[in-house]
Amino acid sequence: RCDSVRPICGPCSRAHRFEDCEYLEGGGTSKVQLLEENIHRIQSRIMDLEISGGPPTGSGANRDPYASPGVNYSSLNLSHSLTQPQFRLDTFAPYAHEVGFFLNQKRFRNTSLHNGNEAPAGLLSAICLWAACVSSAEPLASQENYFLSQALPMATTFLASSHRLKILYGIQTEVLLCQYFLHKRRLLEAQYHLSLAVSHVVLGNLGSIRSAQGSGVLPQDSIEEGELIAAFWTVFSMDRIWSSALNFLSNFASPSDIDTPWPLETEEYERNHLPQQPQSDNTVQRFIEDVPGTDHDGLSCLAILAKSAILHERATNVAQQWRSDMSPPETTAFFQSFTKLNNRIKKFRDSLPGPNALASCTIAMKPRMILAHSVAHAATIQLNRPFVAANPQCRELCMKACQSIVRIIRAAGLRHMKYIDPIVGSIWSATGQVLLEEIRRLHTVPTAAAVVADLMGAYDAIVASAALFSRKCPFMGTS
Repeated sequence: RCDSVRPICGPCSRAHRFEDCEYLEGGGTSKVQLLEENIHRIQSRIMDLEISGGPPTGSGANRDPYASPGVNYSSLNLSHSLTQPQFRLDTFAPYAHEVGFFLNQKRFRNTSLHNGNEAPAGLLSAICLWAACVSSAEPLASQENYFLSQALPMATTFLASSHRLKILYGIQTEVLLCQYFLHKRRLLEAQYHLSLAVSHVVLGNLGSIRSAQGSGVLPQDSIEEGELIAAFWTVFSMDRIWSSALNFLSNFASPSDIDTPWPLETEEYERNHLPQQPQSDNTVQRFIEDVPGTDHDGLSCLAILAKSAILHERATNVAQQWRSDMSPPETTAFFQSFTKLNNRIKKFRDSLPGPNALASCTIAMKPRMILAHSVAHAATIQLNRPFVAANPQCRELCMKACQSIVRIIRAAGLRHMKYIDPIVGSIWSATGQVLLEEIRRLHTVPTAAAVVADLMGAYDAIVASAALFSRKCPFMGTS
């Protein structure tokens, strides 16, 4: 706890985190305390549901996910090949990007298989959990609950560490767990593990990498810097999308103090092609304010997803601020903000490559690009939807955004994809609802028959696309 010693408190000094020293004056609350309160609130909710006899998320699964680990791999009824690290990694690899694996896969594989320095058990258990979840090999798939019971208690071993690698491994473990619980439609547990991932990010000061203030962790090389940057933007993007699409509380207090540069593609860090600017500052704020030159920064898949997530969350917040009883000055101020954000979203959407560009994407890149584009177009829907009934221009913007999402879906070749981030199901579901509302509105207009037919085709495309993944993903089946 803070001992209030000035100018730097004892705990911050010992941890060499001078920039994180927060004095709680005037009854204020630090960002760390806010995170702790959010985590405790979710923990209490989980405990309440367990005491009442209901499953934490309505999944109805009969299991004890918090059971203590007491079984080793050798005791399982698995063939020798299924217990080997290489088999587990090979099974997991095709799904890695879509379930939030941001570590450098080449380095991680080398560390786990060849260096005699296996990654922490908690992270490996989370990887095994996902391998079992997606595996078609029944002996491995049948051990999914076992791997879950191993991963959950082991994940807590990262919480007290300030070592950069353990911070990375801790974040990665929590990301895999919260994506797993989202996949299973166990939303309260997903929210809990996302809060823990954010805690690792905040305590590790990953929002200040390359900060002009001279703060942030010091990586050992360019690959590790890329992992740290990717860790931050992966968690930040998840927090922003989940808060707006699932109505979760955001765990990040304010984006205005984020200095970490936009992520590059993994290959750029492997080639030591780091950003030319030695320092970075106000990354999110500069993007939102459309500072000249920012559109040329952050062109990687993860960067585009992060930008889309920022705009989607901002659009949701602005739309929720509208009240019909606003005073004239409040109304003027609101629509100034509304128009400015609409223009910013449009400019960003216009900068994205067209749907046909998806054909040239790699297999690993395509699902993330589909999500990023869907979220970007959905930002327009989120902002304008409250005004569709009264404002034809807002209705037209929503319809064009819906059609943009459908064009992405139709051009993507979804049948050839193994998996996609389940959160896209919420985005597509909201898009489908907007299309249905417009279909109902036009259904009684005789001259609109052709338009209604087109809208029905668009709606059917969304439903069919979600159905492709719902067979293996409970969350997609209920979005």
